[in-house]
Amino acid sequence: MGINFIEVIINLALASFGGIVKRLSEMEKADGKKLTVVNYIAGSLISMFVGIVVFVLCKNYGVSQFLTAGITALSGYMGVPVLDLLSNIARKKMKLESSGQ
Repeated sequence: MGINFIEVIINLALASFGGIVKRLSEMEKADGKKLTVVNYIAGSLISMFVGIVVFVLCKNYGVSQFLTAGITALSGYMGVPVLDLLSNIARKKMKLESSGQ
């Protein structure tokens, strides 16, 4: 599995953009709350982290390039809930492997 750095950068940008879209939708719903530049930066960093994890998983499982891009962007939008879901899956998999199943 070779890593194409252009593909990585595109997927990071998609995930980051998904995070920004999420922040913009939160701003629209916010009742008097002000979202700051720090909120946008933090959201973008979280989204990029989630996006790169999902990108690597998609590459590992042979998901097509366009589906990977879509999943990466959506995972960037969803952010922390995707991390929680992936953490739970990883924990269950580690338990199964440590028990010898």
